[in-house]
Amino acid sequence: MRLPRVDPGRGGPGAGPADPAKRRNAIAAIVGAGAWLAGCDAPRAPDDPLQRWPELPVLDLADRPATLPATSGHPRIINLWALWCAPCRRELPGLQRLALTLAPGATEVCTVALADDGFAVREYLRQHASNLQGVLLPPRTPVVQELGLAVLPQTFVVAADGRVLVRWRGAREWDSPALRDELDRLLRSG
Repeated sequence: MRLPRVDPGRGGPGAGPADPAKRRNAIAAIVGAGAWLAGCDAPRAPDDPLQRWPELPVLDLADRPATLPATSGHPRIINLWALWCAPCRRELPGLQRLALTLAPGATEVCTVALADDGFAVREYLRQHASNLQGVLLPPRTPVVQELGLAVLPQTFVVAADGRVLVRWRGAREWDSPALRDELDRLLRSG
């Protein structure tokens, strides 16, 4: 099958945006999506500059100001995600299953959604991962840049004293025995 030829100056099927601003936006979106997809399953960075978990100004799921503390007295698995991120949404049920297998009070699992509005996040979690704790981190908060969240999802395993034991970029198979073994090893070492 042959595709029809289109004169770029005349528009028509496949001509793309005629407006230069729309064309730049379309190219930026494609490049951004490609960069994001390239990082979805990226391995952890051994030279990660983030060595301590910061205190995060967040919102609870009712949009009230809250704080995710730098330390909590027990290890934490902190997963940063967004509703627009398909790999993020796919991994949440597995993360919930992991959270349910952990000893109560031993390791906390918390999700941090990059979002401005708690309603959609609250409803999504209610339907797909109702046992996970969740908070919101508005995407334009300066700490988003400091955390280096250009790729989502990202999961931080944080020791009780706030040391970042590992940062995983990209979605994880939380039901995987190999991942569970690595997680157990990290939690024992922290």
